[in-house]
Amino acid sequence: MSLHTARPQLVTIAVADSTRIHTQLLTEALRSDHDLQVVASASNSGDLLAAILQVPIDVAVISHGLDDQPARGTEVLREMRSLRPHIKGVILLDTSRPEDVLDCFRAGAKGIFSKHERLESLSKCIHRVHEGQIWARSVELDLALEALATSPVVRATNHNGVELLSARERQVIEYLACGRTNREIAESLGLSRHTIKNYLFRIFDKLGVSSRTELLYFTMSSSQPEHVETPEEVESKFSSLLAAAEAGLPAAQLRLAELCSQGKHDHFDPVAAYKWYLLAEKSAASMRKQIEEGKKNLGQTLSPQERAEAEYKAAEWLKNTKKQSTFAEDLGDASMKLLAGATC
Repeated sequence: MSLHTARPQLVTIAVADSTRIHTQLLTEALRSDHDLQVVASASNSGDLLAAILQVPIDVAVISHGLDDQPARGTEVLREMRSLRPHIKGVILLDTSRPEDVLDCFRAGAKGIFSKHERLESLSKCIHRVHEGQIWARSVELDLALEALATSPVVRATNHNGVELLSARERQVIEYLACGRTNREIAESLGLSRHTIKNYLFRIFDKLGVSSRTELLYFTMSSSQPEHVETPEEVESKFSSLLAAAEAGLPAAQLRLAELCSQGKHDHFDPVAAYKWYLLAEKSAASMRKQIEEGKKNLGQTLSPQERAEAEYKAAEWLKNTKKQSTFAEDLGDASMKLLAGATC
């Protein structure tokens, strides 16, 4: 595994292909796009999972056949999402077998990229996925539509368990999942196309999607039962966390302490949990000292406007990764005022 220092304002990427040579070639190819920064590269699942705990990553590009195991890439994607839910996943596929495509979608992949496509298209795929869109070829979307035609319609509820969609809206989604156009849906329901379009706008707004493709992805993900980790997946995740914790990473030490103290699976060990809490505390204290020294030294070379800009960007990053706190809000508001004053 190799780690690199990320430049600001770039889409940060982790790359994990099936071999070191393929990973290196892919990394070098992506470097031609100056808006992308490969911050971690790995040729096995253990190194990849350890890397996502060390550096901020926006998008992970993962081979479907990682660790020389068919579909291992989707297993790793599920593990990755449980550790860092904000990271978006792109799966590299050798084939377009229906079962593989559906497995990728159900694992939470936001992008499916064929290894037979041009590398230039991969950069575009990563950018689109980072922007919140879904990337897949028409053949893969057709497979997903075919699967949805026999799947239960999506049910969306708010935090109180109240159904967000009306019966008519769920009916529109059901027709949409069967591949029907707005005109065909309107004819089937005895409504105008304008009414169907309004229904879709309301559905998009309620579910937080912006296109039929994103709605398709949401429907597919929501209509599947929650993934239950196998003992092998649990053990693999635990081993990866243990390796990262023993390497001195505070985030991994903290997560390991939580797992050991929760009494789940075969890893309940309150003594080990307390040990890892202590080590995480010491590691974090050491990091805080390094951070403060680095901020102090660098801060002396920055103007107040430059510091405000950095603080604002940090606050935006927290919002984008759904880790916003009161501190982030206050920091962003204060920085916006300073930036506004600097540009007047």
